[in-house]
Amino acid sequence: MTPQMAKNQPRRTTEHTPGRLSGPVSYWLIAEKRSNRIEVLTIRTDEGQETLPVFSSEEEAEIILRFGDEIGGWRARESDAGELISILSGPCAGVKKVALDPSPEMVVEGTVGLVSLLRQGFMNLIMARRSGPLGLEESEERSSTDHSVETMVRSQE
Repeated sequence: MTPQMAKNQPRRTTEHTPGRLSGPVSYWLIAEKRSNRIEVLTIRTDEGQETLPVFSSEEEAEIILRFGDEIGGWRARESDAGELISILSGPCAGVKKVALDPSPEMVVEGTVGLVSLLRQGFMNLIMARRSGPLGLEESEERSSTDHSVETMVRSQE
């Protein structure tokens, strides 16, 4: 494409506001109901660390379910941020990491660590999302304002 053609082409842009989400975020776990209790599936990595797989959609969770030979009572289960924090603080407090959308191949190849975060870091991320914007725009505006005021003061001296 020539530069002239590019000028005449409509440009596609997306607007993104850092730190803001369009609504509540859903997470999907693989869970099984046992004796009025919910058990969640965890993966033991090659390093021996217990890892909780968390999925961004029901379909992603079901891919892992179809991969396993014994499905039993395991199902994809939707969870909100509050429930996920409770699970990571309670029954899964011993989990070292959280894997985000791990594929069956990653489980087999032992590469789940590539899509994993430390449990506490993941919890901090969820809590930051729940509390709303991180205030990055505000601090950026303040620092640029402070800089221009400093420049004006220097030029007047």
